[in-house]
Amino acid sequence: MLTVLLLATAPTGAADPDTAARLHHYQGAELDWALRCGGCHGISGRGTPGHVPRLAGFVGHFTRHPEGRDYLMRVPGVVRARLDDARLAAVLNWLLASLSRDEVAAGFAPFTPEEVAMARRAPLAEPQATRARLIADLQSMGIVAAEEDGIGPSPERRRQIDP
Repeated sequence: MLTVLLLATAPTGAADPDTAARLHHYQGAELDWALRCGGCHGISGRGTPGHVPRLAGFVGHFTRHPEGRDYLMRVPGVVRARLDDARLAAVLNWLLASLSRDEVAAGFAPFTPEEVAMARRAPLAEPQATRARLIADLQSMGIVAAEEDGIGPSPERRRQIDP
């Protein structure tokens, strides 16, 4: 089993006897997340404001929309993930349970490898437009605040707004 260790300290911390307590062992779906998704969305799922969607504390909102389940399985990063369908379903389930648990709809059923396989065959034609429409719906339903879109303004845009 492949395990990745990420140090929470600088390399000089290796001599610290408490280093082992600060190591995190990534395994299974969490490891797949770290290797396949964490590079863009960040290991903690915070994304990059204005560029890469924040998933932590947000992505679960999509489970409250009738089209959200389908959307989550058909976004480009999911469709093109270099994982088999079972591992990808496990990553989606881990993501919701670990980074957005409080936002997930009550009774939301875990993703299955079979439905992931079927959804991956039909990627979203216009993912940004679909996302914008779903966010607008979630805002009008009162699930997501009007000013919240899970991406936020880019640092460049923030400088233009607040010089």
